[in-house]
Amino acid sequence: MKKRIVLIAVAVFLIFSLCGCEVISFNVSELMAPPKATGENAAIQKLVGKEAGAGYTLKYPQNGSYRSAITCMDFDNDSAQEAVAFYLPSGEAQTVHMLIMDCVDGEWVTIGNYTSKSSTVDRLVFCDLDGDSKQEIVVGWSTYNSLINDLSVYLVEDGKSQEIVSESKYSDFLFGEFTNSSKDELLLLSLYTADKPAGAALVALNDTKNSLYTVSESPIDADVTSFAKLQTGDIFYGQFGAVLDGVTSAGSYNTQLLYYSEYYASLQRVFFTEDSPTNQATRPYAVLSEDIDNDGIIEIPNTFKMNIDDSQTDVIPAALIHWCEYSALDTLEVNMLQAASIVYGCRFTIPEKWDDNYTAYVNYSTNEITFFEWSDRSGPGEPLLVIKMFTDAAWNDGTSASNYTELGRNDSYVYGFITLETNSTLQLTNEEITEAFSITKQ
Repeated sequence: MKKRIVLIAVAVFLIFSLCGCEVISFNVSELMAPPKATGENAAIQKLVGKEAGAGYTLKYPQNGSYRSAITCMDFDNDSAQEAVAFYLPSGEAQTVHMLIMDCVDGEWVTIGNYTSKSSTVDRLVFCDLDGDSKQEIVVGWSTYNSLINDLSVYLVEDGKSQEIVSESKYSDFLFGEFTNSSKDELLLLSLYTADKPAGAALVALNDTKNSLYTVSESPIDADVTSFAKLQTGDIFYGQFGAVLDGVTSAGSYNTQLLYYSEYYASLQRVFFTEDSPTNQATRPYAVLSEDIDNDGIIEIPNTFKMNIDDSQTDVIPAALIHWCEYSALDTLEVNMLQAASIVYGCRFTIPEKWDDNYTAYVNYSTNEITFFEWSDRSGPGEPLLVIKMFTDAAWNDGTSASNYTELGRNDSYVYGFITLETNSTLQLTNEEITEAFSITKQ
């Protein structure tokens, strides 16, 4: 019985601590009863209870950046916070309600109570769809099909709210200023289903602010079954767009680019097919696009296996990542090379002086990555560097890692390195090694 009481109290604490407003705290003596909200939280909680009635259940968005059942922020740009809450009333049909609340003269009031057709909230997004520097509320509602979600938009102006019910469907979506119109558009992405082909639709709010319309559409890869990473940003110099890293039906990864061309007045897709000089269509490693060199342009990874001597049976080649930048001339330029281990979650930027005269082997039995000189004629030469992954205990035992220098650590490993005596011109200093090493963010 005591265990059940503690679990209930913890669950109640999580509901309100995740609401995005003031964090509620309590001590052990308060575990026998639900904690009471204070300040703004108490007023919001009271208003939600008044609107929802007894026995309601808070509902949490399943995806996106805002995962709280109650989210507080100043989305109408009046220097005061508003609040959005999702709940399921007791005894009603299983449809989520959404409350929009505002603080007027020190008192929280309801400025919108909307009923969805869904029992689950997919996501909550705030973006400026009309270009007035105020944020509209965009809500995705889940359906019976995980690849098809409904979309609604809510405008808040002068203390009132308005719902714009959209007929648009999506599997996932992004937003941003795609058309240089000084306002955000929504890029709705639909994965292939038996009823609908895979495609992207750029939609915007019309001038009268009463409906969404489609600006342009584009097909996307029908073989992508899920998205591994979606992001917006510059995809080549001066061009804003979306980068779609997808997982194919075979379990491999690929990348597509989408952007709006003012010249063609349409949505354009760049898809790196197997006929491309540098094949981005499929890669076996879960390496995803990112601005690897911090130049403001998102790079696309192209992965290969490093060279290996056929006689080596206890090691495997490390992955070699070509970080490529797309240009408006439909070419790919390699900006950076990195050796990587997906299993160990680390990367090593290849120094320019190594040219093509290197390789790296991964040994899982010893938890080591060893870099060698390499010649296409004679294979691996002298070892240059060993990066070894240690447990905390092994690192601290005073013997296992005694000759190693620490590179970094995470929850899984302490990363250390040791350089080997060699006369090779490829030898690196400790400073060069430290600068070249990174722990994978993804």
